[in-house]
Amino acid sequence: MVQIDFEHISDEIVYEIFQVDGNESEALNDSYLELFNLIGRDAMLKLFTHFHGDKIECPMRLYRPEFIAGLAGNEPDRRERAKIARAGGYSARVIENLISKRRKELEAESCST
Repeated sequence: MVQIDFEHISDEIVYEIFQVDGNESEALNDSYLELFNLIGRDAMLKLFTHFHGDKIECPMRLYRPEFIAGLAGNEPDRRERAKIARAGGYSARVIENLISKRRKELEAESCST
């Protein structure tokens, strides 16, 4: 019989007590098995510890459009701005619109001061 000290328990300890190492395909739920295969045991356990029970949404784009517009806005060549936009997962039009909006806001601020 397995003795568990509930005052000093963690997901890592339970993982060891249940002898999951090497038996992940039998022991883990499908979602956690997929995470285990993608990112490894420690990262999977960390995600479980912090987010279990929550639905995690992973947006299609890693970067905020405002961040990409800030990077592209420093580039004078429109084609280079388009490359930056595409690398960030956005269309050139979306980023150009944000850059234009930001310029108009800055002009309005400078006129009002």
